[in-house]
Amino acid sequence: MRAQASARRFHLTDALIAGARAVPAVWAGAWGVLIYLAGVAAAGPLLRPEGAAAWVQTGAVVLGALAAWGAANRIVIFGHEARHHGLGPAGLQVRGAELAMIAAAALNLIFLAMILAVLALVALALFGMAELDVAAIQARDWSAVGPPWRLAVLALVGAIVLAVPVLLTVRLALFTQATVGRGQPVSLNTLGIGEGSFWRLTILLVLVFAPLAGLVVLAGRGPVEGAAAAVAIAGLWLPFAAGAMGAAYRGLEYWTREGGVP
Repeated sequence: MRAQASARRFHLTDALIAGARAVPAVWAGAWGVLIYLAGVAAAGPLLRPEGAAAWVQTGAVVLGALAAWGAANRIVIFGHEARHHGLGPAGLQVRGAELAMIAAAALNLIFLAMILAVLALVALALFGMAELDVAAIQARDWSAVGPPWRLAVLALVGAIVLAVPVLLTVRLALFTQATVGRGQPVSLNTLGIGEGSFWRLTILLVLVFAPLAGLVVLAGRGPVEGAAAAVAIAGLWLPFAAGAMGAAYRGLEYWTREGGVP
């Protein structure tokens, strides 16, 4: 039975603490795939492969990231039962959960693309009917662009066009955790998991992905910095992110099964 959204909550502090605690736990169960991912990711900025070698290196990183993310989520969600849910030796596996995550990601991307296309068409139609003064826009003479009420309507439409994808992205953010936890592809059904926790999830996503953004910026400064950032992402950020997101998922999940979650 689905629990009421008001009864399903997670605390930001607890989720962040769970993320920190997940780092050693994920390393204990998935050390092999983390070392592999760190190695192939660091090889890119250090060796700078070109042509076919670059494609091979990129594929190796993607494969390693998929296996590592699947392993980390199994460990975080199932704990000591992770091996019964497909965790391979040292976290080296690409099995049903990894393929299900790919399928769920593809479905979510198709859904978001359709929503964006509809919103873009509506916005373009409204902006076209507004009959704004193009010359005034180019000259940045905003007082001559058009009536204030018309500009206000267009601003509201623009805000909606920007807000809807953000809202949906946040509500869908736990789809990989739900896919691993339920043992099947979970795409749009993830919207129900995040119901009633939009702002908490938004803040959690900002706090979790801010360090990743910083590491990506560091990676652009040079080959040594890029290699160090790759190792930090694979060895520290990925387990932390899996732990924090997994804690949020366990607090919000309403679906149960024998031996499953929560």
